[in-house]
Amino acid sequence: MGSNAKRNVASSVLKQQPILVLFALFIVVVGFVKPAFVSIDNLRNVLVDASIYGVSALAMTIAIICGEFDLSLASNFMWAQIFFCYLLNGWGGTPLGIFAAWACTVLSCMLVGALNGLIVVKGKVTSFITTLGMMTIIRGVCLVFTGGDMISTSNEFVKTMGKGTLLGFSYLTYIFIAMILLAFYVMKYTRFGRGLYATGGNYVAAQLSGIPVQFNKFIIFVILGLAAGISGSMFVCLMRAGSVLYGTDLSLSGGKGSVLRTVVGVLVIYVLYKSLAFLGLQGYFNTLIKGLVLLLVVTFDAYMTRSGNVRRK
Repeated sequence: MGSNAKRNVASSVLKQQPILVLFALFIVVVGFVKPAFVSIDNLRNVLVDASIYGVSALAMTIAIICGEFDLSLASNFMWAQIFFCYLLNGWGGTPLGIFAAWACTVLSCMLVGALNGLIVVKGKVTSFITTLGMMTIIRGVCLVFTGGDMISTSNEFVKTMGKGTLLGFSYLTYIFIAMILLAFYVMKYTRFGRGLYATGGNYVAAQLSGIPVQFNKFIIFVILGLAAGISGSMFVCLMRAGSVLYGTDLSLSGGKGSVLRTVVGVLVIYVLYKSLAFLGLQGYFNTLIKGLVLLLVVTFDAYMTRSGNVRRK
């Protein structure tokens, strides 16, 4: 392959997958500065963190594809942690009790999502206002329920799920992989997934085509609640605790239009978080640099995507 052909391939990859290129470059640079960062154990830890929040990020991606989003997702995630710990402490003595605690937690989060969906679809209230109000309500419920304190559990099954591994990878990572495959299949190969794309792309045209747009809008919020319940339960498995302080940066997780781009985006975020700790940046500087880097990454991705679209035209 000639030099021109190699440059064309590199340019094509950069334009089509700019975040993936930045992701690889970032790992190389941090690994050069701190070789311990690219150790297998550390990369496994990154995958565990990404897995917990990645489930909710996938749901937010689907919501954005459908033309909606959910500001209450982080609060619902908090509620899932707290309620799951509470139920485990009362029912966690038997396998049936553990399953019942998990099922009730997930159903309660889905109920919150259903309320959001009903208000948006039937009440004709924008998702921004609806989920902003619900975010505050759920956070208030969490504070009243816990008195502002952390709630913990010592359940052995939860500990096993959080610390156990299969072929060297955490059980939580396998849950995330299963969710990725499910979301990818639904959005790419099912009528429901195509309907979500159509609903978000042109609501009126989709409605005239016979697509159940109101149901799609409603069910998206139920899916967001389901994802919050699963993510919150996974978090409890890892930390064996729940608090209103956990998950405050979850609300606007997700990507636009692609499950795979979201997976890469989640990995970029958590590689960034871990790398800052390895580089010794803590406290306020850590938060400042996180924001700056994320802003630069998103801006670069938008610029490269727009540039690629202009060239194709």
